[in-house]
Amino acid sequence: MSSKMLTPLRSLDGVRLHSGADLPLIDKLAQISGIYLPSDHRAALCESNGAEVYGGYLRLFGVGVDENIEAIKWNDLDFWKFAWEDRCSGYWCFAETAWGDQYAYGISALNNNVSNIYLLDCLSMMPTLVASSFSEFLENEFIRSARDPYDVMMKQARKILGDIQVEEHLIYVPSPLLGGSEDIANVRKMDARSAMICNGDIATQLDA
Repeated sequence: MSSKMLTPLRSLDGVRLHSGADLPLIDKLAQISGIYLPSDHRAALCESNGAEVYGGYLRLFGVGVDENIEAIKWNDLDFWKFAWEDRCSGYWCFAETAWGDQYAYGISALNNNVSNIYLLDCLSMMPTLVASSFSEFLENEFIRSARDPYDVMMKQARKILGDIQVEEHLIYVPSPLLGGSEDIANVRKMDARSAMICNGDIATQLDA
């Protein structure tokens, strides 16, 4: 596996890479969470232990880092997933958009060496299959969006709000779940964990 998977990102504006993780640190993930990452995902973390691209509007989580892109903390049920009841309990999230859409492996599939990757919608946590491997996700989703996001609202938000921090998410006020419109004038910044809990609370209450 090439150790230069993230090379295309290095020449792009709005990219922040980190020091690479060593394998014992990545193995900490397996020890704590029982998650064994595919070899291509491990190689990317050895190159950069987490990453933010397009001014922070897309993030790849790291392992064992004391930041808001730490995968073990982010996937802890008590951190934000509890607010969604069982909607995302079967997924292990490893990347996200600033809206809170989560890129994730199916945990049971991953344990059977199937590395399909899903995009979990930030307002519903409904999964959409987007890649069959981490390498495919990296090329077709992460690096592609770092160059030119296909999300028009993301482009508008960065133009108006500028770059954002990893501890921030973007939300619509009022939420589209409550009849709000997806208009750039309604976009606000919010603490990432709080935003995930807020969206989960609204979605599950509407179900009830």
